[in-house]
Amino acid sequence: MRTPQATGTAPNRADRPLLAGGLLVGTGLADVLAAYGMLRSGPFMVLSRGGLYPVDVTVWAWLHLAVGAAVGLAGLAAVTGRRGAATVAIGCAALALAVDLLMLPYAPIRVVLVAAVDAAAIRLLLRHRRATGRAG
Repeated sequence: MRTPQATGTAPNRADRPLLAGGLLVGTGLADVLAAYGMLRSGPFMVLSRGGLYPVDVTVWAWLHLAVGAAVGLAGLAAVTGRRGAATVAIGCAALALAVDLLMLPYAPIRVVLVAAVDAAAIRLLLRHRRATGRAG
């Protein structure tokens, strides 16, 4: 009697860079679109006891645009499986995670979702590096 096989609920070793690269491309695109939205809109308005104050986030928007583009390109590189691409993708995703968490007060829902996906991609890439036994 044959034992039933698992239906493939978890990604196998060969699929991890593909899934992680797709996740990174998605989060990079989300950061680029969010940055474009922040550049097109005016300043955030903060209400305090002393009154209403404008907060300009233009510098953060340009930073998100650059980091989002880098993460998207690193995700595409991770899909190729070239040596060193996973290391670059992990570094770009960690940078994006830090930049996203700094924007937490301004866009909490988007930041939490994007940060969780970035963390999942980092975990997949680290597990793939450990499983293959190579540093790239």
